[in-house]
Amino acid sequence: MTASMSPTRVLVAYASKHGHTRLVAERIGAVLREHRLGVELRDLGERGADPWPPDFAGVLVAASVHAGHHQKCVVSWAHGHATTLGLRPSAFVSISLTAADDTDEARSTTRRLIDELADETGWTPDASLAVAGALQYREYDLPTRVLMRLIARQHGGSTDTSDDVVYTDWPALEQFATDFADEVTAQTRARRAREEASR
Repeated sequence: MTASMSPTRVLVAYASKHGHTRLVAERIGAVLREHRLGVELRDLGERGADPWPPDFAGVLVAASVHAGHHQKCVVSWAHGHATTLGLRPSAFVSISLTAADDTDEARSTTRRLIDELADETGWTPDASLAVAGALQYREYDLPTRVLMRLIARQHGGSTDTSDDVVYTDWPALEQFATDFADEVTAQTRARRAREEASR
């Protein structure tokens, strides 16, 4: 199926290690559907996952940061489709605990991580957003739980491993998704108008 046959379809591609990025992607998808866009959610971490950007009117990618880098499967997929991603509205959501810190240093770090993804892949999204993630103690294995508790203590986060702590600013994420929906809709209408004028 080509993009011209499905102009209102949007791809929300993501990779999620502990499940929170999937929740972020699902929330984005829900907002896009509220704006009358068709949404396909695809987990790039699944074996054989390789959605084709030209099948969609817009593409939004969400990835979390682990050990200072976004997931390899997202980097690889974006690199392989950098050219076609640049031919349609595209956006990127970077999810990390660093984004939960309201400091200049944290903002600089999250910006650097997004810029590094662009450098690695050759894809520069039209819009990007750094989103605070979650401490998912109940999902971590023991070594990860100990490490994340130590990091949380250093940054003033919750060290109660009996429960998960979500830092995501959902209203800000929803506004970002709304803005993206508006951009996809506007560009789709403009393309349709050009097609009508050329007939």
